[in-house]
Amino acid sequence: MGRGGLLLVAGEAGVGKTRLATTSLVDSGMRILDGAAVEEATAPYGPVVAAFRAYLRAVPDGLRDCGPLSDQLALILPELGPKPEDGDRPALFEAICCAFQAIARDGPAAVLLDDLQWADDATLELLPALAAMLEQEPLLVIGTYRSDEMPRGHPVRRLRTELRRSRRLREVVVEPLDAEDAAALTAHVVGRPVGADLAAMIHDRTQGVPFFIEELADALGASGLLRDDGEMVELVRSADLPLPESVRDAVLLRAERLSGSARQALEVAAVVGARFDLSLVLQLAGEQGLAEAIQSGFVVEHEPGRGAFRHALTREALYGAVTWTRRRSLHAEVAAWLEAGGAPPVEVAEHWLAGQQPARARPALLAAGELFAAVHAHRDAAQAVRRAVELWPDGEDRSARLVALDRLGEYAELSGDLVEAARAWREGADAYRRDGNLLELARTQRKLAALFELECAWEAAFEARGIAAECFQASDNPAEAAAERIAAAGNLQSMGSLSAALELVLTAAEDAERAERLDLKARALGLEGLIRARLGDVEVGLEAARAGLSLALAENLIAPAAETYEKLGMVLDLGADHRGAIDAFTTAFDFCQAHGVSGRAEVCLGCLAYVLRKTGEWDRVVEICREVIAADEAPRNARCAAIGQLGLVHAMRGDTRRARAPLTEAFALAQQTGFMIMKLESLCGLARLDEQQAAYESAERRCRQLLEFARETEDGQYPVPALRWATTFFARRRAESDAAACTEILGAIAGRTGNPEALAATAHALGEVALLNGDAEQAARHFLRSLDLLRELELPFERAETQLRAGVALAAAGEREAAIERLTDAYRTARKLGARPLASHARAELTQLGEQVDQRHSRQSADEREHGGLSRRELEVVRLVAVGRTNKEIAGDLFLSPRTIDMHVRNILAKLGCRSRTDATRRAGELGLLV
Repeated sequence: MGRGGLLLVAGEAGVGKTRLATTSLVDSGMRILDGAAVEEATAPYGPVVAAFRAYLRAVPDGLRDCGPLSDQLALILPELGPKPEDGDRPALFEAICCAFQAIARDGPAAVLLDDLQWADDATLELLPALAAMLEQEPLLVIGTYRSDEMPRGHPVRRLRTELRRSRRLREVVVEPLDAEDAAALTAHVVGRPVGADLAAMIHDRTQGVPFFIEELADALGASGLLRDDGEMVELVRSADLPLPESVRDAVLLRAERLSGSARQALEVAAVVGARFDLSLVLQLAGEQGLAEAIQSGFVVEHEPGRGAFRHALTREALYGAVTWTRRRSLHAEVAAWLEAGGAPPVEVAEHWLAGQQPARARPALLAAGELFAAVHAHRDAAQAVRRAVELWPDGEDRSARLVALDRLGEYAELSGDLVEAARAWREGADAYRRDGNLLELARTQRKLAALFELECAWEAAFEARGIAAECFQASDNPAEAAAERIAAAGNLQSMGSLSAALELVLTAAEDAERAERLDLKARALGLEGLIRARLGDVEVGLEAARAGLSLALAENLIAPAAETYEKLGMVLDLGADHRGAIDAFTTAFDFCQAHGVSGRAEVCLGCLAYVLRKTGEWDRVVEICREVIAADEAPRNARCAAIGQLGLVHAMRGDTRRARAPLTEAFALAQQTGFMIMKLESLCGLARLDEQQAAYESAERRCRQLLEFARETEDGQYPVPALRWATTFFARRRAESDAAACTEILGAIAGRTGNPEALAATAHALGEVALLNGDAEQAARHFLRSLDLLRELELPFERAETQLRAGVALAAAGEREAAIERLTDAYRTARKLGARPLASHARAELTQLGEQVDQRHSRQSADEREHGGLSRRELEVVRLVAVGRTNKEIAGDLFLSPRTIDMHVRNILAKLGCRSRTDATRRAGELGLLV
């Protein structure tokens, strides 16, 4: 049969889509499961349910064990057992897909879903997942739809777009017949060859639509408009004989030959729908009329007790001929009969509406909404409730209408229609405000705030959170007020508005204390710790975060503990305790995994990737980021961080092709969500890429945008790495004012926070400005000071970049050997990290100094392995230090400048892990370096 999956068959009404599909399937010998049974037509996932029941009639126990989610099928097939207490739409979709796989295991089969243009949204939303699942199964789902009934925004259009995006759109378009085929079909209907004039007239009138051809030929024959000369059939030539102009005319012309009771039965059936319960038509039209209607071929007994029109166009023609007053009364009778028989409420509602009885339709629509929501068909549920609300008379049962509005907001949000959800909840909030119902106003504003946050409408979200908190407080509910303030403070913190965030979280802590809610108190402490650390007060922040974590763990508060673990890791990173941060994030991830804290685990991984990227463990970063990106439950900011860190690693490695797309995506996400950290990180990464590709004007624009972001935030840490690099870029581009602006901001951060990374970056920036102004000696001193500060920090890439710039400054100051030492160190670190652009730059600078970098690197590496990591020059210096020489004396002995000797001593202390000259002498002796 070939591969399975989903095949769409499209065409205008009457072209024979279903006939073509059915005939092809019958010819193939496959089992056919009809998804068009009458009783399921208006139920959620109706076509799917009909197909499953067709299978269960042949294999009664076939779907009772089709995977671990089999119990979810009871939501749509009650005969399988009790409904599960929990579950969601993905679980139901997975269960349905597994059920189809179980059917496929019995052998090749096909499921026919006719008239998708009328299918419920839940079915259409399921089909893309089904198409992917069944590609490798011997089961083909065929869906037909009318291409002439596809207005803009129709759900089938969304289905086709999604299938096309995933490259799974397989579609056959059935075209009308040409003149030759139309003549052949006409001959088949009338039983004899047809003359040229008749064939031409039929093709012209019908435009080749097969159903119209059949109806027109039947109508002409039944009305005496055809003559048979023994060889062929031709049209009677008489101006007095009117010819049908449309399908409707042809159908009605045939119907005129039936008795009054048969036409009455057809009217009733047409009012009920394309498919109907025969007992209903029998009750409203009588047995004789129904029997004649079936005998005439207008309708068929589709299955025992169930009838259907031979074609939907037949029903449409007959329904259109029923007078308005007759239609209205029949719809009301049908609605009452269906309601009494427990028919699906959406079907009942449609008939009450057509019968002009909105008061009877409204409760049926509300019930339909609940029915759809129970099986996670949220779009259908929202549509039903929306219609009910629109029918509500002003002033009638206001409390019930407010409940309906709340449901509409809930269903619309779950279906992804955030605009509709906001509209419903805003209307509800306005009503609660007018009524003075502060508690319900608070609850509705909370929902609106969450909605606005999904849309990244931050001002509206903060306003809604503020109103909710005030109303909860006024309703004597301090716990809920605290929860709202913590949520708002968290968003402000993420966006870099730290003072406002701190004020909110301190108020939230007071609310939590008053409410005696330890979980909220723990969360407030953790967030307070992070905010204070970002403002530069790391010690106080660390104390608060640890207090929050201790409280959460002591009280066994799982979710607050997971959240506060994450905050503690961020505070440790801000305090330059990178190993402590890595341990905290790793512990937090394990804690989340062990306790099933969904989403928070991915946040911890995203934070871990950020720290590991700084400490140079780039292969682990790539692995972690890919894991987060692939996780469906990853929150937006965790996903943004993972995408951005992945792009940064590629950029630092010089892989511009693989770096630009993730960095661009991360920046767009960060802009959308106001995620300040990743706005800075991803924008800096894009500027680095521009520089690597010589797009200097673009890089300058991005660096100036970095400056603006840094001015916007009160953050004492996260702008630092980006500003340090931007200063170097501006200095190399001779953009003195921009380099000075970066240096000024870095100096302000360093002065305010005392953060060691900020101090190192400020010294680096001062070196760039000095070098730009031609003072190479002063620049070298600043760069060496930066390296001294970086010695205590595990930031290998940043240290290598500063080593390179120190080498450039030392070379400009005439300190060739010292310059070579720094440039070689930068080259070695870059090679170890795989940072190709940085390594190439260091190599180029060494080449200008006449050094063959690879030979020197190889020789130096061998010497250092033998001498405890010290270079030959550093070995000479440490031996002189050991005998008590001062730096000035050593400089004289080795014919070097005191500044160069000072740099060598600093490197010796760093490499031997010592803090003083005495410790270095002792350690060198232990390693046998003094002989």
